[in-house]
Amino acid sequence: MIRPNALATLLRWWELGAAAALFALGAYWAALLGGYVFAPLGLGLMAAALGLGLTATRRLRFAQEIAASGLIEVIEGELRYFAPNPSEGGFINLPDLVELRLVHINQRSFWRLKSQDGQALMVPTDAAGNAALFDAFSALPQMDSAALIGAISAKPAVGAATQTLWRRSQTQSTLPHRT
Repeated sequence: MIRPNALATLLRWWELGAAAALFALGAYWAALLGGYVFAPLGLGLMAAALGLGLTATRRLRFAQEIAASGLIEVIEGELRYFAPNPSEGGFINLPDLVELRLVHINQRSFWRLKSQDGQALMVPTDAAGNAALFDAFSALPQMDSAALIGAISAKPAVGAATQTLWRRSQTQSTLPHRT
């Protein structure tokens, strides 16, 4: 039986470990098996592993340690936040999202999501399931994922501060709704 802390660490780093294993397999194919078949396959696998490793590293930097109550889910283009107080939770369809802000209030950070109809949803950055938000936010048109990671990695301000990370331009169409 694995201790819970060790299991949590393994689960956090599994994607980066899988990318490293694929890179090693690609290097083995390219260097030791070689030839006209395995060398290009190995180099291709190494390139794919580098891409997966980069994405895994970004997800690791984005994910926050769970300190807030509540649960975040992203299912088929809908972001759901289940808060202990039902009046604080809610959901928003990502295709209807028009603005994403990072709000710091008294050294706590929140995502402020605003929909087309003007409704806003405040989601703690450190609620359970926060790692799923990286893929959801990265899928927004013209979202700069490096700026997203830089903003979440910055230390929360004392008092209140707001940073707009993404805003849908008038020329951007909404994301396609899934049926």
